[in-house]
Amino acid sequence: MQNTPSLSVVVNTMNSEKFLELALASAAFADEIIIVDMHSTDATQKIAKKFTNKIFMFEDIGYVEPARNFAIEKATSDWILILDADEEIPNGLQLKIKDILTEPTFDAYYIPRSNEVFGYEMRKTGWWPDHQLRLFKKGVVTWSDKIHSVPTVAGTSEYLQAMPEIAIKHHNYQSVSQFVDRMNRYTDIEANNDSDVPMTTAMVITSFRDELLRRLFSHDGIQEGMHGVGLSFLQSFYQVLVILKKWEQRGFKQHSATEKETLTALKEFQRSLVYWTYAYEIEHGSPIQKVIARIKRKIGI
Repeated sequence: MQNTPSLSVVVNTMNSEKFLELALASAAFADEIIIVDMHSTDATQKIAKKFTNKIFMFEDIGYVEPARNFAIEKATSDWILILDADEEIPNGLQLKIKDILTEPTFDAYYIPRSNEVFGYEMRKTGWWPDHQLRLFKKGVVTWSDKIHSVPTVAGTSEYLQAMPEIAIKHHNYQSVSQFVDRMNRYTDIEANNDSDVPMTTAMVITSFRDELLRRLFSHDGIQEGMHGVGLSFLQSFYQVLVILKKWEQRGFKQHSATEKETLTALKEFQRSLVYWTYAYEIEHGSPIQKVIARIKRKIGI
């Protein structure tokens, strides 16, 4: 009879005292816990020492991706589970992972993640099921050093069913200020990944439009009230900030975009907003609203 593979839980930290104890307590079922800390100045290391003596240091560069591979290399088990310091592994997921490791059929698994944002568990607006590549056989997954990069899998993979009971619990943004602070820091980093693409007024308008309408309507953010609408706008501003900071790096150079290009982008924004507004009314409105919306859409009002 084959032995069940061993499991390492890998956690990257940086001033993570608020939720770290919850995270590490939920990982206690693993064979080992690996902590890679970016020189925290709060109680992070003190909390980590309650759960493991395998604590390693990494330079604080403002985001986690470059430290991922370093942390994975420190793990000694057959399988690795990546856990962020503000996440928890619920009992249902612990049991699911144990079941998978008893007889794994894939090399890597994407796990659903439930995001708590501003005190509310998001189920729309593009935040659910938020599958993350977190459980994998050692040696088959690597991360790029680029911020928000997607890991590479050298093997087979499976997406676990999107069920809350087996989803990682993520204590995400606790306040609007936290979102804005992190947005400012992350957009600084993304803007440094420069390209030769000219920054234009049309690009600003189109980037904002695509992100806003996608989250509000394609992902039904409008149905989540202030949480969905607010996050849709915040994430749209994120896209705009990246463009404006790249423009700033180029010395606020005025691009020779024509007035026609800008006007075309604005008109497309208007057309898209009207289309999605009617589509939403047709799906969610009262019977009379649905009829009126269909008529207006048909005659192009």
